[in-house]
Amino acid sequence: MIDIVVFSNGHWFVQKAIYYGEGNQLLGCNFAQEINCTDYNIFDAFRKVLPTSLKEVTKRFYKSDKTVVVATFTLAHFEGEWKFGTCLKSEPYKEGDAEMPHLENEMRKLAIEEAARAVKDVKEMNGWLRIEALDVTKLTFLRPDGHSGPYMFPNPFANGIKEGVPNDCVHWCMPGPIDTWNTILLELMKKWKDE
Repeated sequence: MIDIVVFSNGHWFVQKAIYYGEGNQLLGCNFAQEINCTDYNIFDAFRKVLPTSLKEVTKRFYKSDKTVVVATFTLAHFEGEWKFGTCLKSEPYKEGDAEMPHLENEMRKLAIEEAARAVKDVKEMNGWLRIEALDVTKLTFLRPDGHSGPYMFPNPFANGIKEGVPNDCVHWCMPGPIDTWNTILLELMKKWKDE
């Protein structure tokens, strides 16, 4: 039986996409200029998908002792031109070293707002499903050193250094950031258990 569900999303919305709504109605496209359809940006898509997902969960489980955690948007730290950029920072940022990008900040706000709205919905239904936001955006912003970088494939330099080695600046696999998220989530779970 599943007691906790973690919604961790966001980067899938920064992809080429065609969005359909109820009844297969075309809502619009994102990053698809070659298709003649209305621009449906990632904020519009996220505003549609996250509330829909949370409404479905609250409708089904509002009178359960389950927990839903909405993790906020993480940063990619990609620098440079597409296909030739990197994410080679080797140390965390210090406060004030960089400014939070608009996209990530807005996606963070949307996730927190939707989690709060879902909490309100559960209360209005006299339910007790726990819904919490796990705000990891600033933590990830300060850790540009936590990405896998050129190591998205094993041994990228085994045959020498090639020009344009692909860099994975989205996923997190270096010690630190993910361990911190897991520690925070574990501490929150302990706190919830004691309430």
